Amino acid sequence: MTATTALRSEHDHILTMIACLRAACVAAENGDGFDAETFQTGLDFIQNYADAWHHAKEEEHLFPALEAAGMPRDGGPIAVMLQEHVMGRSYVRKIADHLEEASHRDAVARSTVLNYTRAYANLMTGHIQKENGILFNMADQILLPEDHTRLEQAYQNAIPSGATAETGAYYEGIVATLCQQWDVDPREAASVGANFQCG
Repeated sequence: MTATTALRSEHDHILTMIACLRAACVAAENGDGFDAETFQTGLDFIQNYADAWHHAKEEEHLFPALEAAGMPRDGGPIAVMLQEHVMGRSYVRKIADHLEEASHRDAVARSTVLNYTRAYANLMTGHIQKENGILFNMADQILLPEDHTRLEQAYQNAIPSGATAETGAYYEGIVATLCQQWDVDPREAASVGANFQCG
């Protein structure tokens, strides 16, 4: 077990949710209906699992540990990951700002939700590929055994304010439910995270 083991596992769930949201986008664009509940569930997952749960572990624990081990924060992989976290949050705000109107058949709002959902999905897919393929491999190499142990323990206590210890399992269960609804294979969805290509 290393400091990135749990984070890689969480990436699998995030990629699976992204696959479900992509399927919902395709259905809406093909005239099969805008499933507002799926987008609302996806937004909740992104805000409270992908960001408040997962990205917080990276920003508050892993990245500082990598800095302490000599990796610069203002350049290189950490800077890129932080920038993409910020960009992803901006896309999520656009989705949140228009989802209620989209749920009430507003065509412009629906188009906005679909466009920013796809933008978020594309951004985070590439983001996860870079973390899995570059940053996490570097972390596994440069962190000391005691760093890995400390980070694993820190992740166990990294519960977002107002959440319960079951938050992670709760959201992972939601992903499993959506997989059945949208006929998404979690193994196939998660495999996308290993397909990093440099350049």
